[in-house]
Amino acid sequence: MYLWIFICGIFFAFYNAWGIGANDCANSFATSVGSKVLTLRNAIIIASIFEFSGAVLMGSHVTDMVRKKIVARDIFEDNPGALMFGMLCADLSSALWLTIATYFKLPVSTTHSIIGAIVGFSLAYKGSSAVNWDKIGLVVASWVISPLLAGIFSLCIFYLLNIIIFKKGNSVNRIILLFPILTFITFFINSLFIIYKGSPQLDLDELPFWVCFLISSGISLFAALISKCIYVPYVKKRISNDENDENNENNESIENSVQDNSTNNVEIEMENRTYSYIESTNDSQENDFKFDHSISINDNILKSRKHVEKLEMIKMEKEIGELHKMADKLNPKADKLCSWIQVITACFSSFAHGSNDVANAIAPLATIYHIYQYNNITKKTDVPIWILLLGGLGIVIGLATWGYKIINRMGREITKISPSRGFIIELSAALTVIIASRSEIPVSTTHCQIGSIVGCGLVGGLKNIKWSLLKSIVISWLITLPVTGLLSAAMFSYGYYSPNDSDIIIDRNHSS
Repeated sequence: MYLWIFICGIFFAFYNAWGIGANDCANSFATSVGSKVLTLRNAIIIASIFEFSGAVLMGSHVTDMVRKKIVARDIFEDNPGALMFGMLCADLSSALWLTIATYFKLPVSTTHSIIGAIVGFSLAYKGSSAVNWDKIGLVVASWVISPLLAGIFSLCIFYLLNIIIFKKGNSVNRIILLFPILTFITFFINSLFIIYKGSPQLDLDELPFWVCFLISSGISLFAALISKCIYVPYVKKRISNDENDENNENNESIENSVQDNSTNNVEIEMENRTYSYIESTNDSQENDFKFDHSISINDNILKSRKHVEKLEMIKMEKEIGELHKMADKLNPKADKLCSWIQVITACFSSFAHGSNDVANAIAPLATIYHIYQYNNITKKTDVPIWILLLGGLGIVIGLATWGYKIINRMGREITKISPSRGFIIELSAALTVIIASRSEIPVSTTHCQIGSIVGCGLVGGLKNIKWSLLKSIVISWLITLPVTGLLSAAMFSYGYYSPNDSDIIIDRNHSS
């Protein structure tokens, strides 16, 4: 039934998956790019592998017919076509909002986007009685609870590590000594996150908590032993070689200090600039815009716009530089030793995100597909592998095309991110999601990540956070539900209630 809805549903689900990839996937690797542990290109490649693997291998093959039990399913039982059309509107509404939010570099919740869209068309269909308002209350409460809890975890953990490791004179030796413990904690929290929250395909989320605890402990203990027996000796040898190289370089620099002093100063200055700022200052064109009478007015306008973009980029980089100066100064060698843990944590997070959040795009399509085939509604519906592949592919393409927008925003513009801060941010967010899942609160990984970033930044003081940027992000969270709800309600109402003498998509008798 309604072939055109099924066909459009495929395109809209892919579009929504693209939006999820562009906006939400950046959560996992934003800190790795911001701390310069990974380049943007490498981060996108790694994230794409883990996101796609999580979506296809562990994405749920069975999903709720109506996501998150926000809407009463029985209101559509006598009219499955209405639910079919509503899910089409919901997918498109969520995708449009994610596109707008990503364009303005606003990290929003993809889960809350689809929830708002489903609520929107359900209200348009049956009014307020169609919505489970207690569940909506939990969603609204999560806007405060999840970022606050993640921020508290992040602040406390980083403050504790500062006291134990980074504020001590022998911070490098201390972090090497504690590295197996840090590895154990990292793998434990992330394994528990995968098992308890991100593996619906294997029904691991249905295991008793003590079983999840034991499995995660075993994985973590093995990883800690590997780090102690292999990684720690490698690090010690690497540090020893680096110290010898530095001594040789220092001896050479003393001999050539007089003639190379000006060159060295330039090199140091250039290292502190980002690639965009370097390109802007090294551009072959003149730095000051001048009207060129030899070309047309339109060409001059284009030239002036490029110049304005260059100036805006330079201004932004200077502001970011000033913001990063406010952060606590850490021993760079000790900080860099956390890079491995940070990347591992990001991979865990990316895999879990793909397995869990792909449902935000494909669950509506799975519902449409089931109704198209059987013309009925069930509590759960099977998700064919081709729908999972579609969702995984959409996420990867979204991340590869527009993911850099949110990666740059979360990784650099809110506060300074370094390797040690990065893995703490990821761990705190994962820990918050685990606790929220246990409490059955529908939290957003995006909200948890932002809360963790702010909490970690607050260790360096209030001036270490760009509050104006944070304000705009919080506003985008608050309007996500209303915006997607209104969009979905408007689309559904236009299609469902519009007069049509032929080929009416829904039986009007069911709407009375």
